[in-house]
Amino acid sequence: MTKTSTGESRGATLLQERDGQVLTLTINRPEATNAIDTTLREELAHAFDEAAVNKNLRAIILTSSGDDAFSVGMDIGELAGFAPAEVEQVALQARGVYDRISALEVPVIAAIKGACLGAGFELALHADVRIARADARFGLPGINVGMNAGGGALGRLQRISGNGSAAALALTGGVVTAERAFMLGLVSNVTGMQEFEPSVQQLAMHFTTLSPVAVMETKRLLKIAAERGLEAAADASPKSLARCFAEGDAAARLQMMIGGRDPEATVH
Repeated sequence: MTKTSTGESRGATLLQERDGQVLTLTINRPEATNAIDTTLREELAHAFDEAAVNKNLRAIILTSSGDDAFSVGMDIGELAGFAPAEVEQVALQARGVYDRISALEVPVIAAIKGACLGAGFELALHADVRIARADARFGLPGINVGMNAGGGALGRLQRISGNGSAAALALTGGVVTAERAFMLGLVSNVTGMQEFEPSVQQLAMHFTTLSPVAVMETKRLLKIAAERGLEAAADASPKSLARCFAEGDAAARLQMMIGGRDPEATVH
């Protein structure tokens, strides 16, 4: 399988690698524990814009360089020098990145190791699936230095973990372990150190075997449920299923299963 890499010049803050139908985006500021600055936000926005129009993609992995952090959040050195109006623009820029992730038709996997804090945590919350290495830890410590989570992810945190847990994380600035995050529903899986990368790759490869129409429609219904409620999602479900047959390959996969063949062989 052909691999293509871009953004690997020295000092690049976001690395991109294509392996078949899987795109890996690597936050590459290990010297700053992968803090997110303006340049990195711009590169993330551009990368997700490109991914949105690439019809050959089936999965995106969002990960990080180094061994200490997925991301410790906003670059406080940059942020401390900004006027209030500039800080607002930073938050709007971050929101733009998150909205791009939410709008993607393919699954996004956040592969999290080490510290996942502040804006880094907000970024990970917008992935469809979060896999944590056993040493991962999560929190919104900004309140300890007079800030809130300004990128708009508090509602998502509340929806995932419940109001009480979200309030505890957001108001105390506390940090939780990977195991606690799993109990709160913030991550779908916690792996050992050696199993981490293989687990991420295995999930990404699984997504490449699925019908892209079925994946897109599933994501769409989940988004409708989150934004417009359960009844709206239920109302949209019959036509969504019909599209899996009209625009996807559901009928062909069912025939393969009836014939005793592997339906995952019908891959677009």
